[in-house]
Amino acid sequence: MHEIRHAFTVDVEEWYHPLRFYRDTAAVETRRLRTGLDRITALLDERGVRGTFFWVADTALAYPALVRELADAGHETGCHSFAHDRMVYDQTPEAFRDETARALAVLQDITGERVRSYRAPCFSVTGASLWALDVLAELGVTLDSSIFPVKNWRYGIPGHPRHPVPAAQGRLWEAPLAARTVGPFTFPAAGGAYFRIYPYRFTAANIRAAREPVVFYIHPWELDPEHPFVRIPWKPCATHYANLRRTEPRLRRLLADFPFAPLGEVVAARRGA
Repeated sequence: MHEIRHAFTVDVEEWYHPLRFYRDTAAVETRRLRTGLDRITALLDERGVRGTFFWVADTALAYPALVRELADAGHETGCHSFAHDRMVYDQTPEAFRDETARALAVLQDITGERVRSYRAPCFSVTGASLWALDVLAELGVTLDSSIFPVKNWRYGIPGHPRHPVPAAQGRLWEAPLAARTVGPFTFPAAGGAYFRIYPYRFTAANIRAAREPVVFYIHPWELDPEHPFVRIPWKPCATHYANLRRTEPRLRRLLADFPFAPLGEVVAARRGA
């Protein structure tokens, strides 16, 4: 039996990007990306792991050499919007197309290669914005990872398949985020705030219970516990700042316990199985 390789994905955004949905952060926006991202790449290098890095384009413009460095090291480059300041479901298809085309062009100019993978800010491809998959396909994207098959106050499509499936009339593949069902409850399984809030053993149990590749995700700011505190509504505040000091040691343990690969390779292997 072949060892299951899971998808390791990084949403490359600054610490303030997810806070933009709750207040104007312009006065406090200081770039700290390298602090957390360097820690992630060091951990990946320790294990010889490559992953998929979904870049916010305005951040890529600030760090073009770093984008190229990661691509040259064998990591997959993906798109995570232009400015991470609008949910997909709050946009018109035309506005989403324009923003995404602009973001893809930035990343492709930096890397010199076509960028074919995408992840929406805050997983905001929902039942109300499935049209986005058609737009992505029209822009040449062949792999999306924006759907969380859970019910959440900000995102989610309950009942969506948990494994990669063709979408947009077969023009792209959707690789959903990891979820698990226990009894009547379906919940996020691994990544982001859930990785910080759940006990590590629970995350590991969730991954093992899947018995197939799962999509794990992390953000650089989650490995930068010293990033500024900004007052926002209590619910997003609690999830954004919870247990930040635990992220790095937990991530080191995760990479030791499970094999990982870029999302594109994981999906391609499943398609060929």
